[in-house]
Amino acid sequence: MNEHMFDEILEKRQTGSVKWDGLKQLFGSDELIPMWVADMDVRPADSITKALTKRAASGNFGYSLFEEEAKYAIQHWFKKRYNQSVDPATILYSNGVVPALAHSVLALTEENDEIIIQTPVYPPFHHVIEANGRRLIENPLRLQNDRYEIDFSMLEKQMKTARMIILCNPHNPTGRVFSYDELQRLVALAKKYGVYVLSDEIHADLLFSEATHHPIIAFDYDQVILVSAPSKTFNIPGLYASYLIVPNADLRLKIEQVQQANFVHPNAFATTAIIAAYTDPNSEAWLRELLLYLEENRNHAVERVQTEMPRLTVVVPDATFLLWIDCRALPFDSKERAEWLVEQAGLALTHGQPFGKNASAFERLNFGCPRSQLDEALNRLRTAYEAIVFTD
Repeated sequence: MNEHMFDEILEKRQTGSVKWDGLKQLFGSDELIPMWVADMDVRPADSITKALTKRAASGNFGYSLFEEEAKYAIQHWFKKRYNQSVDPATILYSNGVVPALAHSVLALTEENDEIIIQTPVYPPFHHVIEANGRRLIENPLRLQNDRYEIDFSMLEKQMKTARMIILCNPHNPTGRVFSYDELQRLVALAKKYGVYVLSDEIHADLLFSEATHHPIIAFDYDQVILVSAPSKTFNIPGLYASYLIVPNADLRLKIEQVQQANFVHPNAFATTAIIAAYTDPNSEAWLRELLLYLEENRNHAVERVQTEMPRLTVVVPDATFLLWIDCRALPFDSKERAEWLVEQAGLALTHGQPFGKNASAFERLNFGCPRSQLDEALNRLRTAYEAIVFTD
């Protein structure tokens, strides 16, 4: 096994892929290079594919339990990766991280309760709050020296009246991995004001060499809920193999009741994938090679943007496979920039506006792909950039 396996170009058109087959519907053209949704263009670990193939060959597609083996796999993973103990009894299945967030919101808050998010942040965070009749409170992260920091002064004021904060760590789209001290300070505020901390940690395994992840359940507070999945790590998002870790039994019961009311049940392939991803040594070996490849892709993309398109500013991520690009120096508003990317650059990127009020001038680029695809996308971006007439 070596990192060069990620150079393989996969044909994903005509496979029902949202990322590839949804281009015409979502961007108006199917001639674009899709560098948008957080779905990597790499082949998953063979160990996972083989486990799924074996499960499919069994012919058993009946209703499935959330197998105890899957819970023990999650326990094993957290202990090995983060030296974090997890009681299997505290783990709940979810058919996706976003449903897990929504069900937690419904279970633990009431209509008109205030819920804090730290913008710019993954657009479904906004949706699960507003669509369920809760009040969205933005705690904007401060961009200082091309790095996002928490505004703790504002956060404490907001905590006084909030019922919950939804944390994203590692942060999407900025790639920040919050330090132990930052998380300790945030949890201390939540504890002081009785605020639930709901933490989306789906990108936790995709850390670069300089970063360390601290699970929210490592902190001394019993009002925390961790939501995660192997889906981003192992590029299996379409299996909806997600879970919650809820140490507090009362909170867990409330969430389970909402899940039951919404008919949340696992499928056989989801639990099979969790077990193969988290316990097969070949899966972990695959991940080691992937992280090397992604870090090189990150460094390569950052260097090219900084040297070839110097008016663009890149926020260098600590984790994830997402590059957050500051486009404020371009002579376009957000609508014009979106049209320019499609018509002049031939690219599908994720536009910043849905991430929050402080994100409209940004674009998110997915570098979880073969190097040749990344370079072709950057070549197109550079060509379009060089054709801009700057007046200053």
